[in-house]
Amino acid sequence: MGFAVFTSEERVLAVLLLFVLATLVGPALRIPSWLEFFLSVAAIVPLAGFIGSATEALADRLGARVGGLFNATFGNAPDLLVGIFGVQKGLIPLVKATLVGALISNSALIMGLCYIAAGLRFRRPRFNRHEAGHHSVLMMLTIAAVLFPSLGSFVTCGLKTECGTSTSGPIMGTSLGIAVVLLVAYAAYLAYGVLGLQSLRGEAQPSDTHFLTENSAVKHRKPWPLWLSLGVLVGATGALIPVINDLTDSVAPVTQTLGLTEVFVGMVIIGNAGNVAEAYAAIRFALVRRGSPEGGPHGDSGLDLALGIASASSIQIATFVAPVVVLISLFYHPMSLVFSPVEIGILGLLTLMFTYTAQDGEANWLEGAQLLALYAMAAVVFYELPASAF
Repeated sequence: MGFAVFTSEERVLAVLLLFVLATLVGPALRIPSWLEFFLSVAAIVPLAGFIGSATEALADRLGARVGGLFNATFGNAPDLLVGIFGVQKGLIPLVKATLVGALISNSALIMGLCYIAAGLRFRRPRFNRHEAGHHSVLMMLTIAAVLFPSLGSFVTCGLKTECGTSTSGPIMGTSLGIAVVLLVAYAAYLAYGVLGLQSLRGEAQPSDTHFLTENSAVKHRKPWPLWLSLGVLVGATGALIPVINDLTDSVAPVTQTLGLTEVFVGMVIIGNAGNVAEAYAAIRFALVRRGSPEGGPHGDSGLDLALGIASASSIQIATFVAPVVVLISLFYHPMSLVFSPVEIGILGLLTLMFTYTAQDGEANWLEGAQLLALYAMAAVVFYELPASAF
């Protein structure tokens, strides 16, 4: 069978698996720690891409609902593993910055690139503003999840968060309670968006979510056998474990060698590594014209799919990855949901910008450029401010 069932993009990912091999043999070759870090970051890209391809293939074989459940479980495996290994090793600032970085990457960087791509091709491409509003509400839930415990911490502890670093502290208790609420919200999201449980009357109907619609896009590929889909999913996820372990081990050396903070490394470098495959898919769908090929310059593009990809990833991080990491941290180094005012401000501003640009159901390349400008300014802030600011 060979590469016959792989698309051209997946063949490129297969070549990039050489980074995985280099990462795994790096310690035996005694390569510099900073180089091992960047090899680990590069290795995440093909593994995350193959996880996405495997869940799509499972949807083709087993149905969109089953595929959606696999995607909801494995879609943000890199961020989840960074969180688990990070709290084990006490890299709390890195874990929090990675979560924030992945969120703002989805809402600003990926959507900015999609708006630019679709705007330059279709001038003012349209998308479903009601669905975009639904995504915006869910992203507001993300802001609430970090804002409530953070406000409580600022009131009781000032800008110091030591009172929330023990399992018995009031801030940690608040974080645990919110983590449980977020997991319940995530279960509701799965029931509505993936399983299609929209009413207690009648049969559940699949809704127009990121995963369900992605497979109906203009995408020609040969179906994968079931054994190949499961094998790729298990193999890619399993390979992520030693890769993420090496990555977290090399964070301290790379920050010392290059003079970077853990916050910048997590927000910009690691936070984007797991999103490369999603960003490529979102941009590809944004360039596809939906409906009649004779549509005018204001015709619809695949921005609905792009919005779904970015928002679904954000929802998974905010309502599944973050609360699971908080609960797991109880067994190692407790991590609360308290974030710094800088992180909350940047995340809130980018979410508001995403909501504003999506409210009219129409985009253009200028809005995309503005989103990229906001992301670039956020990256500068994370680069220039010292670790003590977070």
